[in-house]
Amino acid sequence: MEASVHILFFVLTWLACAILYLSHRHQGWLAQPLAATPWRAVGAALLLLALGCGLAAFSAITAVFGWLMLLMLAFSVLPFFSLWIKRMRREQQA
Repeated sequence: MEASVHILFFVLTWLACAILYLSHRHQGWLAQPLAATPWRAVGAALLLLALGCGLAAFSAITAVFGWLMLLMLAFSVLPFFSLWIKRMRREQQA
C-alpha cells in the first residue's frame, strides 16, 4: 500500500505539471495549447491531490519539501521536451 501511494504522489505531481504546462500559451508540445479554463483547474486539483497523497505517505515536512522539489524539477524540465519533440518530427519528415 505504501509503495503505491509513493508512486501516485510522483505520477500525479508530474501529470499536473504537464497539464498546467500544456495549458500555457508558450508551450511547445502541441500546435495549440489546451483550453485554459477547464485544464488549469484540473491541473490545480491534481496538484492538491498529489500533495494529499504525499501527506498520507510521508511526514508533513517531507511531503511538502518533496512536492515543492518535484514542482521545481518538472517546471524546469518540461519546456526542454519540446526540443526533443521538434527533433523527432524533423527526423520523421526526412
